[in-house]
Amino acid sequence: MKHYRVNKLAKPEGHVVKRKDILASNDHEAVQRAEGDPDCPVCDVWHAGEKVGSIT
Repeated sequence: MKHYRVNKLAKPEGHVVKRKDILASNDHEAVQRAEGDPDCPVCDVWHAGEKVGSIT
């Protein structure tokens, strides 16, 4: 499992409202988990300092 950070944003490319840490096997799974989270209508998913996906 890898550690990912999900940043909830106020709007696309906006400021971070909330941060959440998740564990996932790969980037695709992490983005899917963030997308399924009702608390995440607009989020960025990061791993090791690199953005691996966005939900808008």
